[in-house]
Amino acid sequence: MVTKSDTEPVQIEIFPRKFLKPATAECLLGEIYRAGGLVRIMVQGPNLPKAVPYGPGKGLPVEENRDLLLKLGDQALELRVKVGRIWLELESEEYIEGVKAACERTLPFPFDIKRKRLFHTKPTVSDYAKYGSKVEDERILGLVDPKGKKERDLAMLSDSRGD
Repeated sequence: MVTKSDTEPVQIEIFPRKFLKPATAECLLGEIYRAGGLVRIMVQGPNLPKAVPYGPGKGLPVEENRDLLLKLGDQALELRVKVGRIWLELESEEYIEGVKAACERTLPFPFDIKRKRLFHTKPTVSDYAKYGSKVEDERILGLVDPKGKKERDLAMLSDSRGD
């Protein structure tokens, strides 16, 4: 018997106990992407500064935070945060075990996976200001940076998996 919860998208949060290095984040996101069933993904964490914010080197560029690219599917995304949390929306509950297995293979330290409502289902004020009253793709709801000038922080991954 197919229940309503089996067919509805499910949202989960992966909360590693440490910030992820860019290579670890790329490996984890790649494993999750290959597991399938991914609808939306968002990474959260503190900003990686482009310049030293304070102290004697104030204003000097931070070399280690330059050109950090995550390759996910057929896209390359600029990493601008230390990855501390990952929000996922999956097509159904059957994909949760694949995500958990990907985390266990990739992360050498403890992590938590929680199921909860994370993404917006209706346009926010920022969505309305950015896109108007009609949003073409509902996957971008709530993912708008209200201070962002461009849509470069969003990437639409194709449905074809490069396996």
